[in-house]
Amino acid sequence: ELPEAVVIIDASANLLWANDRADQLFGRPLGEVAGISALDFVHPDDLELALLSLGTVQDKEVGSCIEIRVKAGSEWKLFELIGHPVAWFEEGAILFSLRDLTERRRFEVARNDDARFRSLYHNATSIVLLVSSSGHVQSVSGALTRKLGHDPECVENRPLADLVQETDRSTLASAFQEALQGATAASPVTVSVNLVHRGGVDPTAYELSIVNLIDDPTVGGLVVVAHDVSARVAAERELTATMGDLRVALSLLSATLDSTANGILVVGSDRTITSFNRQFAQMWRLPASVLDRKDDVNSLAFVLDQLADPGSFMARIEELYAHPRSESNDTILFKDGRVFERFSRPQYLAGDVVGRVWSFNDVTDQKRLETELAHLAFHDHLTGLANRALFRDRLEQAIARTARTGKHAAVLFLDVDDFKTINDSMGHSAGDDLLIEVARRLETCLRPSDTAARLGGDEFGVLVEDLDEHENVIALAERI
Repeated sequence: ELPEAVVIIDASANLLWANDRADQLFGRPLGEVAGISALDFVHPDDLELALLSLGTVQDKEVGSCIEIRVKAGSEWKLFELIGHPVAWFEEGAILFSLRDLTERRRFEVARNDDARFRSLYHNATSIVLLVSSSGHVQSVSGALTRKLGHDPECVENRPLADLVQETDRSTLASAFQEALQGATAASPVTVSVNLVHRGGVDPTAYELSIVNLIDDPTVGGLVVVAHDVSARVAAERELTATMGDLRVALSLLSATLDSTANGILVVGSDRTITSFNRQFAQMWRLPASVLDRKDDVNSLAFVLDQLADPGSFMARIEELYAHPRSESNDTILFKDGRVFERFSRPQYLAGDVVGRVWSFNDVTDQKRLETELAHLAFHDHLTGLANRALFRDRLEQAIARTARTGKHAAVLFLDVDDFKTINDSMGHSAGDDLLIEVARRLETCLRPSDTAARLGGDEFGVLVEDLDEHENVIALAERI
């Protein structure tokens, strides 16, 4: 009669027993398939996590709670699993309790931006870690398990250096010291190290990108994103080993350029296009007829209409060609909202500059997410008004301006009378609706230059600037 599904498997993950609820969830009597591997029901992308749970649950009284996709009937469903050793049933046997999260997670993702972000965070292909200023791991994304096989519970609260090959730990320490001095999302500290696998597999080459968000109250740590660059390292080694065969080297280079997500353009010192990959043509929406002319000036004329600020775009190009050995890294904004990162380095041959290599990375989604996160950090999630932190910042700026301009600034503080009665009699949902309506009406009373904020609970604040006399504030208060 237990409402949750229960299955028991042996040490080799073969099914031994299941209750009636499990039969209902999977759409068939599991007793008929007893003895087959339970791993056959697990989604291939979640197999590593499932195997890791099997490998560690024997050492725990109750295993870590994990979420994996399982084949139930004819469709994949998201289940929450908690394991527990049951040696009394059979030596090495494990009992798993399964809870179907599919509909709940769909609702969370549909109604909650935080749930959507968590889902993106844990399913990203790159490993994301939140690390304290002392270098200890505070949380990790699911990619750590998929890529390196580590149990997140065993990694958290341990030094990040434990995941790094011993010979690379001094390199990591230097990068962390540099990041603590200041490493923004626009200028992160990057370092290449080898990360170790669980189980003694040879380390894998990763590039770590470190951003310092210790002072950000919503994060409070260093964000480390680890990209697997083993393919690139292997390609570099192979390229070096095959330098004697020019045709092989050129073929490998061409394949690498066409497989990268970045758009690559190589231009000679005479402004002739010498090379580009397919991604470059697609990103800039350049037809083959334009690129076939190999004329960089003609190609630039074709793309300028796409840009929000073509003048600064061209000015930067001319500046780099005027200083051939210079390097560059900037951001390009498009009229349609796209955002590219632009990197440029000189191309050398025998020590002489013979051209310039341009690399373009589409960071539109990343910038949009950064904007959304920044908005969440300084705005109230319920009403959309400024929160206490943003209100305080604008107030401090307003006070500084009054000293320069001689004009006045005013602060109004207000709350909702008998708000507790609404929550107690009609529920918190009605209370939330009331706060949203109060915020909406409050905004209609203010000028665009004024700031309305929800300070917490049913308390609101209003900042009014550039006042010539106090009567203006009195009129505003009466209007509210």
